[in-house]
This record gives sequence, structure tokens and C-alpha cells, in this order.
Amino acid sequence: MKNKGWKILQIIQLIIFLCFSAFLFTRTVDGHGTVQTLEVKLISFAIWAAFYLGVLAIEWLIYVIVRRSKKQN
Repeated sequence: MKNKGWKILQIIQLIIFLCFSAFLFTRTVDGHGTVQTLEVKLISFAIWAAFYLGVLAIEWLIYVIVRRSKKQN
């Protein structure tokens, strides 16, 4: 029951990631007015994916630390 909130948070984050990824691939012009080529879209996606993976890594570390501290008690 306690992990239910954690799973819901992960699903919400995945949905946000997918929606923003779709936005990055469907836009034709970015905020500066630059035309988005396939190479620029892939670079934008790579940066977005690296950020998302970084957030997931931090959350995973927190999850592991909390889980270990509860096992010791």
C-alpha cells in the first residue's frame, strides 16, 4: 500500500516525459524562432532524456536509502 503513491508518481512522470517528448518532435520552430531540423530535435530530446534519467536516478537513490533505513529499524 505504501508503494502505491510511489508508483503513481512514476506513472505521472512518465506521462509528462512522453508528452513533452512528443512536443519536442512536433514543433517546427523553437522559442527563438529557429527552424527545428531532425538533428536539432534529436539534440533537444537527448538533453531532455538525460535530465529525466538524472531525476529518476536521484529518486531511485532516495528510494533505496529510505528502504534500507526502514529495514534496519
